[in-house]
Amino acid sequence: MAATFNQCTFIGHLGKDPEFSVTPSGTPVVKFSLAVDQHKGKGQEKETLWLNIVAWDKLAETVEKYAERGSFVMVQGRLEIDIYTDKEGHKRQSVRIVAGSVQLLDSKDNKDNKPQQKGATKPAPASEGGNDFLDEVDFP
Repeated sequence: MAATFNQCTFIGHLGKDPEFSVTPSGTPVVKFSLAVDQHKGKGQEKETLWLNIVAWDKLAETVEKYAERGSFVMVQGRLEIDIYTDKEGHKRQSVRIVAGSVQLLDSKDNKDNKPQQKGATKPAPASEGGNDFLDEVDFP
């Protein structure tokens, strides 16, 4: 039987500031939207694909500290789909990316022209993070 693999990589801009919180059990979590350009074909205009991203533990703390609306980032993680029934009884699905790594791609020159990012003076350092869903996370 062939092995399966669930990993995806997206590069885009944060649509708004990350939403940081802590679960009742004390686990840091951050959620943010990522805008990724999607080209439909030659001669057609590009469309923006909006992705919901969630990051846990130390990675969540790093994203909250260094990223903000407009930050240019690369997110690597896995696709997760929840199927649920809404209040009206209709089946719905929710798609999100569970981040294993988030790398800031903004150059120093671009950052010099923007307001300072939440006290950051340099790109976010590599740090480890993980949760019940992730066995091991490697960062560049």
